[in-house]
Amino acid sequence: MNLIVNQSKMSMLPLAHWRKCIFALIAATCAGSFSVAAEQNLCTVNFRDGGGYKEGSVLKESADGIEIQIAGATLDTAGASSTQFIRWDQIRSISGDSAEPIRSRRLEIGESLWRGRTRLTRGDLRGARECFLVAAKGIEPSASLLRMMASEGIAQTASVARDEWAQSLEAALKLSVLRGRIGVPKSWIDAIDPIDHDGGLILSVAPVWIDGDSAKSAQGFLVAAADRARSENDVALAQIESDVARIAAADAGLPQPPAGKSRETQSASPDSMPSGSWPPVSNSAKSAAKNGAKFLSLWADAVSSDAGARKKSRVTLAQMIRSEEGMLRVWAMYAEGRSLVMENDPDEVRNGVGKMLMIPAAYGIEMPRLAEAAVAQSAIALARIQDVESAAILRRIQSEYQTQFSEGSEKDNGKQNETQIDKQKGD
Repeated sequence: MNLIVNQSKMSMLPLAHWRKCIFALIAATCAGSFSVAAEQNLCTVNFRDGGGYKEGSVLKESADGIEIQIAGATLDTAGASSTQFIRWDQIRSISGDSAEPIRSRRLEIGESLWRGRTRLTRGDLRGARECFLVAAKGIEPSASLLRMMASEGIAQTASVARDEWAQSLEAALKLSVLRGRIGVPKSWIDAIDPIDHDGGLILSVAPVWIDGDSAKSAQGFLVAAADRARSENDVALAQIESDVARIAAADAGLPQPPAGKSRETQSASPDSMPSGSWPPVSNSAKSAAKNGAKFLSLWADAVSSDAGARKKSRVTLAQMIRSEEGMLRVWAMYAEGRSLVMENDPDEVRNGVGKMLMIPAAYGIEMPRLAEAAVAQSAIALARIQDVESAAILRRIQSEYQTQFSEGSEKDNGKQNETQIDKQKGD
């Protein structure tokens, strides 16, 4: 009965109303068709340095770069090999699709970074520094990769303005939220984006100076990740827990447990899930996790008590620093420096300290947890070779921050870390 009444009401609507509805429907249909056609339009991404080009359709565009689906692949079958992430500094031009005005600005920033890195390679420190400073001013807040590259370039050209370098080091440490570190392949805890700039890791080993709650939380994640790996018979990933234990022991100055030994007496983590109940993980996420686990093993060897293993690991780390991009590269820089400070030669120790202190100078805000680790381990290393004055300076910087952080935490009464950073900047 209601249906009949509704139909009679609909038939009484004026003809003009129906015309409007029809036109709206046609417009929506056409807009949808044009949208689909636009998504399917191919574009050509031309690389810098004679790197050729790639054809595909843009899937994502961010402040760091673009992700394209390679021509010939479909969204249903797209995997890690059919999509590619390209940073703005790698792109000379993009043709074939309509772009928003912001793209040209991002390409200009990418060009400044590229010019800075090119001049740095040629030894033109002053010219490189100018390019990096120009890029840093225009980089968007969400562009973590490009900002890290600009920061590192500014730090690498520090000899042009040493006073600025010293100030940036101390400022970065004071503005950073330096807490404990956790070493877990992300994809074995939660689903992650296929473009994983962290190399598949929420990297960090819990060092001795962090609070107990953070250490317990870190260990819980590690156990859950290792349990998941064992449930899938993945031996390499199952060793992440023991690799992390080896690194933590080295940081604490304790004897290292044997390599490859998993926990025997430790109870299962409450965060772990029974075998067979894990959510599915994409192939790209698994690949990222394996890369992360491989790096943890390399890092553990780099801080081993075996001098031969340390030297061999540093060779691989140096290669990784040259070839990797993003945060995993910065972790490799730390691991190489951390390994060098374990040697007996004072020159090698100072070389290692120099590598580690590049991190708070260039990445103090982006990677604050690693920044404190670098300062703390550098102070310990310099004290060991009787450079008491330098060690005292580093301890003072670390102590000043820790005091400031402790006072800020009490005032904020549990507010988020970002709020604390904003408050410190305002002060």
